[in-house]
Amino acid sequence: MIYKQFIRLAIFGYMMSAFFVLADASIDSIAIYENDYQPGVGRFIGKVAAVSGDGVIIHLNEKAGYQVIGDMKVYRGDTILTGYSATVLIHLNDGSQISQGSKSKIQFTQVIYSPKNRTRNSFIHMSSGRARFSVKKLKSYKNRRFRVKTTSALIGVRGSDFVIQVRPDQTEVAAFDNTTLALIGLDMPDLPPVILNAFEKSSIISGESPTSPISLSIEEMDGLKKEFLLDRKALPQTDDTQEKEAASEKIQTIRITQSDAKESSVQQLIVDADALKPPLANFSDVINNFVEKKQDDITYVSEQKHEIATELPEFPEFP
Repeated sequence: MIYKQFIRLAIFGYMMSAFFVLADASIDSIAIYENDYQPGVGRFIGKVAAVSGDGVIIHLNEKAGYQVIGDMKVYRGDTILTGYSATVLIHLNDGSQISQGSKSKIQFTQVIYSPKNRTRNSFIHMSSGRARFSVKKLKSYKNRRFRVKTTSALIGVRGSDFVIQVRPDQTEVAAFDNTTLALIGLDMPDLPPVILNAFEKSSIISGESPTSPISLSIEEMDGLKKEFLLDRKALPQTDDTQEKEAASEKIQTIRITQSDAKESSVQQLIVDADALKPPLANFSDVINNFVEKKQDDITYVSEQKHEIATELPEFPEFP
């Protein structure tokens, strides 16, 4: 019995070492452009804030890539691969941050951010490795979706700070403070999502639903935060300023002035003309908003099933 266990452990160790060698060689198998960096298609969605070690960025539909350097712009459809002991910190235009760990692969499949329309719709593929996501909360935005798809799970982000670790057949998720996530197994899209709250962790094995959340220890959380450092000066802030500005637009302005006591002892009440207008009771707007919300809910479910059915991007094969 002991001999058989020893053989199994030896085989397992050999397979794991072979896996790490292949993962480490994946960057070496990619051709690197020798010319200056050329931008991707469309507008850039963010940029590289910091890099340590070897990283490669590949534009959409291209086979060769560029060595990752600081301040390099990232475009929709770009794929970033990291080598052994490498880290890449990415700042997205919406204020979110992604700290990508070693031997990881992430593709920015869809990243739409429009402050004018108060819309964010981000869909990211992560096929291997570990990464920390610090997603900005856009409370005043009508659409603020941010989703991450792995080999076995679809993670819907309702909060801001978490770590994902992806293996070929398993995904592990750990949530930090002020975070709420919705976890869905790719093979069971019709089941209700498992909600992961702050200081909890869960795992999703291929073909199964997410495990029930369990507590994340302080030691585990501190270790992950030290492993994936963020730019503290650029950490996502809340939308308090925007909410205050929006609320101030609804306030009726009343200014009271008092003339000089020698000239008059009567207070003057000056009311803005807009403040005198009665509120409009347009019930058709209420009905329209209800219909639009119902349609948005239907669209949300259909898009979720589409995202689950979407195949993970193909990456350069290992040599």
